[in-house]
Amino acid sequence: MRIFRLLILLLLAVGTPGKAASRSAQISISFIDVGQGDATLIRDGNGFDVLVDGGRESAGDALLAYIQEAGVDDLEVVLATHADSDHIGGLITILQSGDIPVESVFFNGYPGDTQTWLDFSSSVNNLGLTLYPMQYPDSFSWGNMNIEVLNPLTGMLDPDQNRASVVLRIDYAQFEVFLPADIDASVENLLPTRTGTLQADVLKVAHHGSKFSTSESFLHLVNPQEAVISVGNNPHGHPASETLTRLQNDVVNIWRTDYLGSIQVISDGESYEMFPKILFLPFTALSISFP
Repeated sequence: MRIFRLLILLLLAVGTPGKAASRSAQISISFIDVGQGDATLIRDGNGFDVLVDGGRESAGDALLAYIQEAGVDDLEVVLATHADSDHIGGLITILQSGDIPVESVFFNGYPGDTQTWLDFSSSVNNLGLTLYPMQYPDSFSWGNMNIEVLNPLTGMLDPDQNRASVVLRIDYAQFEVFLPADIDASVENLLPTRTGTLQADVLKVAHHGSKFSTSESFLHLVNPQEAVISVGNNPHGHPASETLTRLQNDVVNIWRTDYLGSIQVISDGESYEMFPKILFLPFTALSISFP
């Protein structure tokens, strides 16, 4: 089944017609392969670079190498969506390396209580920076991109970290990306009341494909063409067969970092291309035009 799925992706990549994204005025979003964890690099094409999460501490060196090889000279924003170690561990390496200056650091507003969290927050303090909360209904302009923050709420009392994850919807002209971190279906059900639309072309599947996330009703509202699952070897059964079935029933293209390595999306706001690492040549990119 794994080989069959990979062959389908290869055929799509070399055979799908479409208008390629132009090489000017484009943004890129990279879902970095950090094993079982999340790390997303967002670049507006004009020097505004954002790192959302960083995987586990063991992924820190690989994360740093990826960012350096991408040509990032500084990070305007680092965001820890929540305090789980598979999201913040690798950020410690970035903050402590001194190789890539960081201008600002955000989190969900709810500190963790693990040693990894303490190391992360100490690394922020040692740089003379402050941890700023990012919560609904915040909104930002990150270079050419408009950002809606749809979760968490303010004033929560000792919340579950997954349910208090920072949820982002990124809008660049006609191109949208949804980053739900590790929320579950109970939070997904609340999101429609917090925005005019959830629609996005690319969905990073919540909680590494957990069966408790990416509900059928949520999928219908987001209506993605592409679903990226950031996942590695794990004892949790991620991604769950139930989640994969829901995505397949909605005819969504599934891109897994454990199969394909890091996955980059490039868009000029009118079209986009998907570049998985194992197909990292432009002529094998999957190109999609908007209607």
